[in-house]
Amino acid sequence: MFSIMNTPSDKTPRLLMLLSLWVFSSACLAEASQAFVTNQGSNSVSVIDTLDHRVIKTIAVGKEPAGISVCPQGDEAYVSNPGDATLSVINIDTLEVSRTFAAGEGPLAIVCSSSSVYVADWYTHSVSSYDRQTDKLNRKLDVGTSPSGLTLSSNEDRLYVTNRDSDNLMEIDTSSMTLSRTVTTGHRPFGVTLDQTGKRLYTANVQSNSVTVIDVDSFTELAEVAVGDRPYAVALGLGNTRAFVTNQYDESISVIDTDTLEVIQLIEVGEYPEGISALSDDRYLYVANWFSNSVSLIDAQTNSVIETIDVEDGPRAYGNSIAH
Repeated sequence: MFSIMNTPSDKTPRLLMLLSLWVFSSACLAEASQAFVTNQGSNSVSVIDTLDHRVIKTIAVGKEPAGISVCPQGDEAYVSNPGDATLSVINIDTLEVSRTFAAGEGPLAIVCSSSSVYVADWYTHSVSSYDRQTDKLNRKLDVGTSPSGLTLSSNEDRLYVTNRDSDNLMEIDTSSMTLSRTVTTGHRPFGVTLDQTGKRLYTANVQSNSVTVIDVDSFTELAEVAVGDRPYAVALGLGNTRAFVTNQYDESISVIDTDTLEVIQLIEVGEYPEGISALSDDRYLYVANWFSNSVSLIDAQTNSVIETIDVEDGPRAYGNSIAH
């Protein structure tokens, strides 16, 4: 059996260095991922390598892309194109659009499961389920007015939708595509996220400048936390201990301590921040700045912007944009 202890002393440093490089390279590869940023003004998606934070490709998609969802298997990313009412499907291995298909009248929020993709339609006030193999409509469910945000439970049996103009959040049983429960939120809820435990939901309420925290078991409000002006989306980091909220009109991110449910810091970012997603290490987050044509990289441990990445016109990256 090979043993470093039995290696002649003059070779030991080299072997130790090679071993260290191998361990370092393996760690980097384990954390390698890509971010898919929808650019509404340029009808494209910017692909960012999250190891060196640079754009490696720009992919043409449908008209006015907004929503994004990377599928659990990491093989595809779905893009909603409200401008032409289609979905574009990106093959993550080739970084090419594999197909595009019609999806209602105003697809916006989108979330992908192992076998289906769910789409919130802004104009028909509905949520539809499409088969990922055939791109065919499975079922369509009427929900509240102007459905704007979607998130899915980890076992994929529950789907949650915010209805902006109904001031509520609905729970959908995905096996039957029926409504289960409804809870009132703040005014004009938009983005929604579910924590890793599946116990809490967070909605960003654009008109009441707040985040509603909901207990999933009882489906009741735990708290309403005041944040910045025009909050749009929420992402969690540092093992669910922090919630990061994009404030469109303040050009900032509100950082919420999820134990105390209080804002502990405000981070300045680009102009009109919208979509936000945590990277695979749960420490760093990407924020799409719609009017600055940039993406801010946030370090959740220091609550600071450590890098800014230029992308195409009108980045939104609304949804789950990270391929691990």
